Amino acid sequence: MARKQGSYQYDDAFRAQAVALVIDQKMPVSAAAKQVGVSYETLRKWVYESGRAREDDESKSDKQRIRELERELKAARMERDILKEAVGIFSQRPK
Repeated sequence: MARKQGSYQYDDAFRAQAVALVIDQKMPVSAAAKQVGVSYETLRKWVYESGRAREDDESKSDKQRIRELERELKAARMERDILKEAVGIFSQRPK
């Protein structure tokens, strides 16, 4: 079978180094692809296949958790304020 023109085979060490640029050094895929001389889609596929997640993905889940906690805090403060007003109303002596 003839090899397609423009089709290249890269060894595992080369792929690992390219993926490390994206994940460990937090370099954008486009910049890393230009630096190592492969297409954007090829490097993106290698990163996906590596199974390694960028720390940005973890921080996204942290950011999501922070937003959720801020919503809960806002609701708790609102409930507290309502209860303070209720205590003030019910603690007044009737005349």
